[in-house]
Amino acid sequence: MMDPEEPTPYGFGSYRLTIWVEEPEQVYSIQVPSIRSASAFFVNGRRIAASGQPASTAQAYRPENLPYLASFTPDEQGRIEIVIHAANYSDPRSGGLVRSLKFGADFNVLREKLLSQAMQYLIAAALMMQAAYLVLFFAIERRWLWLYSALALLSYTVIILNSSEDKLLHQWFPISYAGGYKILCVGLIVLGYSVLRMVSEPLPGSWRLYAERGYGVLAAIGIAASLILPPQASQKLQFIIFMSMVPIVGLLILSILRSAARGIRSSLTQFLAYLALANHMAWWSVLLLTGTKLIYYPFDLMFAMLLLSSIWIRRYYVLYTEQRALAAKLEEVNRQKDRFLANTSHELRNPLHGMMTISQIVLNRERQTLSADSIDLMETVSKVGRRLSLMLEDLLDVARLRDSSLRLQLSEVALQPLANGVLDIIRIMTDGKPVVLRNEVPDSFPLVAADENRLVQILFNLLHNAVKFTTQGVIVVEARMDADHAVISVTDTGIGMDGETLGRVFEPYEQGQDEDEYEGGFGLGLSICKQLVELHGGSIVARSQRGEGSCFSFSLPLAHSASPLPSSGGSWPMINGREEEEATLKERAMELPRLASDEAATSAESLVRDRPRVLAVDDDPLNLQVLVSLLPPDEYAITAVMSGDEALARLQEQAWDLMITDVMMPHMSGYELTRRVRERYAVSELPVLVLTARTRPEDIEHGFLAGANDYVTKPVEARELRARVQALTQLASSSRERVRMEAAWLQAQIEPHFFLNTLNSIAALQMIDSERMLDLIMHFGDFLREKFKFKNAGELVELGDELRLVRAYVFIEQTRFADALQVAWELDEELEELRIPPYSVQPLVENAIRHGLTSRIGPGTVTISMVRRTDQVEIAVRDNGVGMGAEKVAGLLQAREGQGIALRNINLRLERLYGSGLHISSAPNQGTIVSFHVPHKQANEDDV
Repeated sequence: MMDPEEPTPYGFGSYRLTIWVEEPEQVYSIQVPSIRSASAFFVNGRRIAASGQPASTAQAYRPENLPYLASFTPDEQGRIEIVIHAANYSDPRSGGLVRSLKFGADFNVLREKLLSQAMQYLIAAALMMQAAYLVLFFAIERRWLWLYSALALLSYTVIILNSSEDKLLHQWFPISYAGGYKILCVGLIVLGYSVLRMVSEPLPGSWRLYAERGYGVLAAIGIAASLILPPQASQKLQFIIFMSMVPIVGLLILSILRSAARGIRSSLTQFLAYLALANHMAWWSVLLLTGTKLIYYPFDLMFAMLLLSSIWIRRYYVLYTEQRALAAKLEEVNRQKDRFLANTSHELRNPLHGMMTISQIVLNRERQTLSADSIDLMETVSKVGRRLSLMLEDLLDVARLRDSSLRLQLSEVALQPLANGVLDIIRIMTDGKPVVLRNEVPDSFPLVAADENRLVQILFNLLHNAVKFTTQGVIVVEARMDADHAVISVTDTGIGMDGETLGRVFEPYEQGQDEDEYEGGFGLGLSICKQLVELHGGSIVARSQRGEGSCFSFSLPLAHSASPLPSSGGSWPMINGREEEEATLKERAMELPRLASDEAATSAESLVRDRPRVLAVDDDPLNLQVLVSLLPPDEYAITAVMSGDEALARLQEQAWDLMITDVMMPHMSGYELTRRVRERYAVSELPVLVLTARTRPEDIEHGFLAGANDYVTKPVEARELRARVQALTQLASSSRERVRMEAAWLQAQIEPHFFLNTLNSIAALQMIDSERMLDLIMHFGDFLREKFKFKNAGELVELGDELRLVRAYVFIEQTRFADALQVAWELDEELEELRIPPYSVQPLVENAIRHGLTSRIGPGTVTISMVRRTDQVEIAVRDNGVGMGAEKVAGLLQAREGQGIALRNINLRLERLYGSGLHISSAPNQGTIVSFHVPHKQANEDDV
């Protein structure tokens, strides 16, 4: 032991206690709560338990003041001799036994210890739950009061677990003796600062600011000191900490009194909770000061926790109720917004389309008189109108998707032709930008299960977005298979996106940072794409880097058949009332190309003369077979082809009254085919009916801009299709009849001057050359006979018959002009059976004689020739007359008031039959050449 004349808490020593019991066979226990700062427990000379390593020197001593329980039995006489070795060289407060020991039967002591620990576990769990509530409230309301309240509860929990008589925290973690002091000091500082921030509200504004900042600085210094200083300085440090908490406790009491002053009834629960906390703190202080050992039964703290829980649960319920009411209100406002947008879109769409139509009419009608700037402004109006129309459609789709009123019509769809059609639409909208659009979806790619109309919308939105943000470069559509799904990608070389924009690119009403620099919009297109893809059971992702372009990829399930057969969608063959015939149609569909060939081979024997010829174009044989079955064979002569190239080839072979084409086809879409047809035929000469699954105004507009006369949406109604086909074939028939009537009128008319001149020539020859007069009369009769063949007005005739008319006419003119007119014939007798439109050569010869030679000084020559050129025959009429300038040549085939219609009529008939009309080459004083080409293989005369 240390010298008692020098009182100090440091040193070593022993405690000895002898206990006599009446029941020697009983097991007894002693609970040791705290012996500073190391101890060893001996019973009847045997070491039972220890905490740390007591020793007579500080060097051999190891502190560890943890509670322990020692169990033992007395000797035969019932004696229990207890010896406790204790040592302290670390704690400056006091050494040895600082709390009373608890002795009793083993069962009773253990039960009391477990009960005390259980209560501590319960309180720790309750405090942690309260802290979790407060953190949740802080996350919802962002009020710092809740965060500091949670921090106070957490620090108090750590203090209890670290410094109570059982020191549970030391049982969970390997905490050193010095570490326990540091945890206690830091916990007290954090607790004091948190309570100060909680209860500093009564202070005036400046006082409150100074108090919070001042204590914050002191708290930071105290934490640093607690972590740095050794345990020997802990007594003074703890004293400073406790003294600094005195004003905080005063503020806490003041806060409780303020709550009471506001009315205990209105805040009774809070008042009672604070009162229970104050009672617990008071008892805890008493126990710390007196060292009294009691069972840990914090009924007051539990009561406070229950009250606070009720307060916070009630507050959470109020917040939850208010949030639900607010959410319901927001949802209603959102629904009203969607209804307003949908109604506004409906209301705006009609006047917008009216404005677009009127502006387009004005532009077309006044284009010749408007300046270039005015034309650009009018075209800008049309572009803005189309953009607004797209935006209105997006708003309507958003409303449908939100209301779940949009239903998919799934079918087996071929990606390659569908992508082709969409790219064709987008190509018109590139506005001349140096952007290359490529479709790299293989022809043999399997069918996907999708709503064709919505799949077109997805691709259109993605491609439109790519075009909008790509000033130059390449935009590619690709597809690959991934298990039982198809992954379709749209890749561009545009401006790309940063990570922030990429993260919200599919959110509605979200736009990129550069959106305003391009077209702008509502930012709904990609959001609609995402929802439509998810409706199909797929997903969509985006990859992009700033300045390196973007790639949008979405997945769709493959069709069950996973067949690579081409298909335009399969949605329109399922016409109303024909589902039961689908199996039969599929069996016949594959025979369609052979049937079409047989149709062409036997047309001469089986076709009715006035039956309209219809050319049907679709890459799906089933669709073609359905189309053939819908149009009565006794009313229409239908020829079916499966590609745009084949359709263009058939147009070269014969005349047609109508072409019906699908839009989504591989290699050449229906839009491109229509544009190619319009390069050769006017809208009245060969009407085009487009079949499309798209009903959006801009898609229909693209069809009309390409040159279509009308459209039918899929799935098609049989009566609607027949009505539209009938109207369009009647249009073609009317146009053809007009040309026939013009030809008949030209054939029938004989100019009076020509008639009188011929009669005068006959009369003159009577006196000088009667034999030549008779030849002239015979040729004049042939001329009149050929002229009055009205039944041949619209038919093909043999070239030999046409040449007889020409020879008769030339003989009459040579009789009049004698040596001033020379005619050269470069003919091939084998070609005289070639069939050509009637009255197609004689007007050319007549023009050459009248307009080319009669104005010439000296003799003139007209040459009529036939030349074989590969699979065509060139028929030409050449003269060495006065010729014409380029401007006059260009106007010969135009319909102008006061100008003859002979050449124009011939040109129209040739173009309709062969795809090309008259070719005129002339120059002043160089003569004129007028020619046309006739294919070797001629169609039957019923084709006209």
